[in-house]
Amino acid sequence: MNQIRIYTLRGGTKRKIKVEEGMTFQEELERLRIIESDIFQMQLVIQDDKM
Repeated sequence: MNQIRIYTLRGGTKRKIKVEEGMTFQEELERLRIIESDIFQMQLVIQDDKM
């Protein structure tokens, strides 16, 4: 199963990142080039490999 975190930003845009074991929240933000105050909503989506 793949886990993807979707960040909805205050401006209405969305950023996606694949959740990797051992990656911290701050590392995710650095990789996406956003800061915590940019985030309006976070959502974790689990995708089944069989689909």
